[in-house]
Amino acid sequence: MSQRRSRYEQLDDKMEAKVISSEVIKGDLELDEGNNDDICLKNVAPLSIDELYRKERQEMRIKHWKESSYAAGLVNISWKDETSCTFKGIAEPQMDPESAGCLCCSAMICGRIGAGRVGNMAVLTQSQEWVEEIEEDKETGRPTTRRFTRPKLHCVLGPYWPMLVCVTYPLILGVSFLTLISAIPSKHILVQMAWLICTVGLIYSLTMTAFRDPGVLYKYHQPPAQAESGWRWNDSAQSYRPRGAYYDPDCAVIVEGFDHTCPWTGTAIGKKNMLAFQFFVGLIFVCLIFDLMLLTGALP
Repeated sequence: MSQRRSRYEQLDDKMEAKVISSEVIKGDLELDEGNNDDICLKNVAPLSIDELYRKERQEMRIKHWKESSYAAGLVNISWKDETSCTFKGIAEPQMDPESAGCLCCSAMICGRIGAGRVGNMAVLTQSQEWVEEIEEDKETGRPTTRRFTRPKLHCVLGPYWPMLVCVTYPLILGVSFLTLISAIPSKHILVQMAWLICTVGLIYSLTMTAFRDPGVLYKYHQPPAQAESGWRWNDSAQSYRPRGAYYDPDCAVIVEGFDHTCPWTGTAIGKKNMLAFQFFVGLIFVCLIFDLMLLTGALP
């Protein structure tokens, strides 16, 4: 885990170095453009309708990206926008080919059911909450309390939810149903109760891992006034992040306590779903051995 986190810190350092170098290059280009305004104006060709559409669309995406409540990457604003881009062939240049299929499924299905979007995660239910934040007054320098509302995620799905729905759940439910009808009826009541508790616990822990907010970080344009040291800027999400929070390129969000992205559960594993994930991993082995012993007759 420490090696994985150090790798993410190195990626953040490279991103910051790229941002600094790009700003220097941009400044040099602006100087050159200032000296050649007349030449540039003469050589600029009028934009086509498609180019104007893409330019306007990109400007809207950037505005939504910077004004988002969450520390998320630059993606399409909604799943309907993702659907239109998919069918028009306007794919994301930074899209991972391995996750492109799942993203297309999210675009087609989540767009139809009206699910929201945070990064590459589908938001099924959310609410608004009141928050009090202490910040420093720019004029007096004294701490003041600011009260505002912000969205709160309740039920979300990660980018690999098609694998969760089409592979993980069918495997667990299929083996459990086979065991239920062929082996459980002839066993002792204590064995039946133990099997039922393990199986229900397995399905519940999987659901709590897959459908729960893994710890998506809210956007911070400045480190909080009373926060601990160690906050660093992340250019991919246009936000400061605390120690232990990393940008997940699969989910396109910063996740607090990020560990990894699990395709079997379809989502990132972080601060808020780590406990449920640990129960799921433990119970999957217990249930697997339990079912094998019941189906083979090794357990009387």
